[in-house]
Amino acid sequence: MKKFIFSLQKVLEIKEQLLNNMKIELSNLNHECNNIELSIKILQAKFKNIENEYVEKTYKSISPGEMSYYKMLSQGVLTQIENKEKEKEIILRKIAAKRQEIIIMNTEISSLEKLREKELEKHNKELLKKEEHFIEEFISNKAMTNEYAV
Repeated sequence: MKKFIFSLQKVLEIKEQLLNNMKIELSNLNHECNNIELSIKILQAKFKNIENEYVEKTYKSISPGEMSYYKMLSQGVLTQIENKEKEKEIILRKIAAKRQEIIIMNTEISSLEKLREKELEKHNKELLKKEEHFIEEFISNKAMTNEYAV
């Protein structure tokens, strides 16, 4: 009896490996996005502290030099926050694209698996027909040998 061999097995295995790699890449992108979000929160807290410190100083008395220092400092932090927000947007676009790639790859793998199932079913039907044919021949040969023996 001939063993079933799926002709596209290697392609299926490669696509499954690619899918695993894509999932790892997606995980890394999500991790990177979380790190950026954490950085943004830290910068926002830093900005709030700078603003609170500035407000405290203005209640007492503040020199024009200190005023410009706090303004520059808060502006620098705001710029960093904006840059991190842009980084986050880029990462989110990459995440969306990677998810789309994963969906496409899952579809391709699913199609190959369905094809394999159909081919296996066809192979099993052919095998069953051959076995039935063999049994029929065996029975007819047995009947013939019994006729000659009589």
